[in-house]
Amino acid sequence: MSESSVGKDGEIVVECGLDAPAERVWRALSVPELAADWLGAMPAGSRNSEDDSATSFEIVDATPFSRLTYRWRGGSPDSPGDSFVTVEIAPRGPQNTWFRLTHRPPAMRPAAANGNRPMALAA
Repeated sequence: MSESSVGKDGEIVVECGLDAPAERVWRALSVPELAADWLGAMPAGSRNSEDDSATSFEIVDATPFSRLTYRWRGGSPDSPGDSFVTVEIAPRGPQNTWFRLTHRPPAMRPAAANGNRPMALAA
């Protein structure tokens, strides 16, 4: 059973149990080639991720067998910027792992006060 929620700031949290040992889950998340298959994105710096339309990720922080954070780059040219995905895991027996994924959206860029239109000069 999994639980998910969306915070008012757009943060998405998904929690569930996985029927796999924590070591196996960690390997799937931390080896870029394996993570690419699981995440459906390309590791940053790979040939295919250099294409602006490719979704890519890179590991920016890791605490082995516990916590991992990816920088996530959307494949859309109008994407508002990088987001961050943090995965936390913990063993729940020899063949089970607690899994929590938190996706923080990109910081919103402030819009120009004038809607980015030329300002009218007062006479």
